[in-house]
Amino acid sequence: VSTQSTGSSGINAEYGEEEVARKEREKAEKAEAKAKAAREKLEKGKVNPMEMFRTDQYSAWDEQGLPTIDREGKPITQSQQKKLKKLQAVQDKLHKAYLQQISDLEI
Repeated sequence: VSTQSTGSSGINAEYGEEEVARKEREKAEKAEAKAKAAREKLEKGKVNPMEMFRTDQYSAWDEQGLPTIDREGKPITQSQQKKLKKLQAVQDKLHKAYLQQISDLEI
């Protein structure tokens, strides 16, 4: 009887080690995913919101950098302007965070 209980506690110990190893792997994977997301966010923040729409998709921009005319010479509709302005506002936040992080690194 005593050999059986030793055997089962050995199995429990082995199971516990596997569980600990699995949890450590998961923790490392989560940390890597979080670091990757932070790097991607930082990378996105490099783009100045005033320049983000300066592509060949558009041919004219206003003083805030928002497109006013597409590449075919058609004016940008109000609904499109509203969407682009929202995208630019998101980019502005990312860019400010990027600039802050860069200045923090330089100090």
